[in-house]
Parts: sequence; C-alpha cells; structure tokens
Amino acid sequence: MLTREQFLPHEMRIVAALRMQGASDEQVIVRVKSENLFQYPTERMVANRATVCLRRLDAMVPTDAACAVRGIDSNIAVEAVSSLTRLMASGTPTQADQAIFYSMICRYDIVRELVLVEVGERLQNFDYAFTAVDLNAFMTRFTTEYPDAARWTEATVKRIKGSLRQTLRHAGLIGEGQGPESERLSPLFLDSDFERALVLLGEQSLIAALTGRVVM
Repeated sequence: MLTREQFLPHEMRIVAALRMQGASDEQVIVRVKSENLFQYPTERMVANRATVCLRRLDAMVPTDAACAVRGIDSNIAVEAVSSLTRLMASGTPTQADQAIFYSMICRYDIVRELVLVEVGERLQNFDYAFTAVDLNAFMTRFTTEYPDAARWTEATVKRIKGSLRQTLRHAGLIGEGQGPESERLSPLFLDSDFERALVLLGEQSLIAALTGRVVM
C-alpha cells in the first residue's frame, strides 16, 4: 500500500546507490541505520523506509511469466533494470525521478492502473483534465475490482488519493498547488536513457500512456 511519504526521492537514491555497490538487503538496512544516511531525527522509521525502497527496486525485475508475455529476454530485462537503478543512484534529477516513478508503477498495482487507464487514455485522446471527481471515480472502480482494496477504510482511501495525486505531481504529470494546473495533465518528456530501458523491458504501452505518443 502507498505510504504518506510515497515518492522518497532522497531515500531511493541512497538505497539504489548501495545496491549498485553490491550491498545485500540486510547490509543496506544496517548501513542506512548505522550511518544515519537518511538523516532522520530518530531510527524509528529507518528500517521500514529502507525496506520500502528495496521492494520497489525488486519490483522492477519482471518475472519469467511477465517476460514471456512481453516477448522479452529475461537477461536483457535484468540489464535494463540495472540501468534504471543506476539512473536512480547517480542520474540527473529528471532521470532519477522518472526511474523512481517507474519503480512505483511496478510495485503498486493501483499506480500502474491509474497511469495506464486514467492518465494514458486521457493523454492519447487529448483530454487533459483530471479532476478530484475523476480520481474519486477511479478509486471507486479500483476498490470494486480489486478484492484487497475492497477492505480499505474511508480514511485509507482518502490517504491513498492524496498519495496518488502527490505522486503524479512529483512525476510531472500534473501541476503544483491547488489551482487549475493541479487538475490538468501534461505528457511527460521521457529521458532517452530511461525510455530505452523501458523499451528493453517491453513497456511500450506504458511509454504511450506517459507521453501520449503512439509507440510501436
């Protein structure tokens, strides 16, 4: 489930860098805590946040079944994920943010569904409005179609809606603040290295959803 601190750009960069250095999950958590790498005032949430970041990195690696469906080679997929992890760790802010956003799309079904269906269909039809009413309708449909989501409380749904909107904002798909720009979608201009990795991962439909372009 999405957390309040859903994007975690600072934390994701640190954890991605440690993984690129070859650290195991346990070693990542130990180093983050012992060296106070997140610079949190207390250790209470450190292990949890580090684990969230690690699970997002893991989620980018498609299963063999997913590779078969996408028609991609699993070894090439692993290399593409390594490239994305590197972009998170040492890329430009734009590269890192796009790679982090992709890790969330892979980790959370609700984010992928929101991007592919709500965002993607609108951008490809030149419909750039995405209001609170639209988000409410999406949440109603999602909680109806996904059994686990049906158990969410009203408070949980409210928190997740806030997290989803903030995630879209951080990714650059909607504007900042509470004004009209916060309810208007903008297609993303994908970094070339990021887009290349998505192509290798067989994510052409996702590229189309994020950009509004037709991708063959």
